[in-house]
Amino acid sequence: MKIDTVRLKKYLADILRSALDLKSIVEQNVLQPDSIELKAAKYLLIELAEAMSNTLQHILAKQKGLAVSGYMDTIAKGYKEGIISEDLFQKLKPFFDFRNSLVHRYWIIDDEKLIANIQAGKDDFNQFAEELESYINAIQ
Repeated sequence: MKIDTVRLKKYLADILRSALDLKSIVEQNVLQPDSIELKAAKYLLIELAEAMSNTLQHILAKQKGLAVSGYMDTIAKGYKEGIISEDLFQKLKPFFDFRNSLVHRYWIIDDEKLIANIQAGKDDFNQFAEELESYINAIQ
């Protein structure tokens, strides 16, 4: 089957928008434990994980004929199938694992560690969008 480039472009636009919002929060230097800004950042992280997973899942299903079983499987197959680079896979693997904790066990998240991870990885989402846009352009 053929991929839906309109759908994928929407996912990428969503990723870039959420990444810009997250970067804006980080650059304002307002991330503090239990702050409203940190709560907003957590929600943005969930949005980013969903959009990135949807992007990879669509390509894996439509172009590669592969099903996935969860977020970690999606990112692993995205790397294995050459959709994302090893560098990006290594950066995003802990993020996707963290997404599950954020959604299902949010009460055990260490806010200080989360803030440090957000600051360190805020550009990974743009890298994802760039790699996926290049991939989509290459297969058209």
